[in-house]
Amino acid sequence: MDIYLLCLLVGGGLLAASLLGGHHGDVSAGDGVGHSSDLHDFASWFSVRALVSFAAFFGLAGVVGGLAGLSGPGRLLVALVTGLAVGAFTSLAFRVARTRGEVSAAAGRMAGRTGKVLVPPAPGRPGKVALTVAGQIEHVLARSDDPLHPGDAVIVIGAQGGVLDVKAWDGRVA
Repeated sequence: MDIYLLCLLVGGGLLAASLLGGHHGDVSAGDGVGHSSDLHDFASWFSVRALVSFAAFFGLAGVVGGLAGLSGPGRLLVALVTGLAVGAFTSLAFRVARTRGEVSAAAGRMAGRTGKVLVPPAPGRPGKVALTVAGQIEHVLARSDDPLHPGDAVIVIGAQGGVLDVKAWDGRVA
């Protein structure tokens, strides 16, 4: 089994599972909180989505190139260009959608959930909160007008642009 077929099987399988099973989050090398914008932009190229897309299409192009009679450097070049182009497009598309608030549709359904502050928000900079969603702990960007500290309890009151609006919560129901 060559590297192209392996990438096609693994990357294609993960891509198919993501498309068929839904995909509610992404893990990347940076989350944008406490990092410069340039570092976050660079790190977004290495998100799971982008890497899986690269692997699947690198493998697909390599396999098709082999069937078309390409070998050695020509086959590698076609596979690399295809994989990098699709991975870059995937990263760019999700970055644009995320900045427009189109990826975090689940954020709107989090109103009323409670969680804990991980990174306190500051004026002009979101923080990060941990919420339990469907039995899993999600780390989500959040903003607040209340002064918050790490470990404080919060309640979600809304969402805009993929960032949650939270308030300090004392555990009482109004």
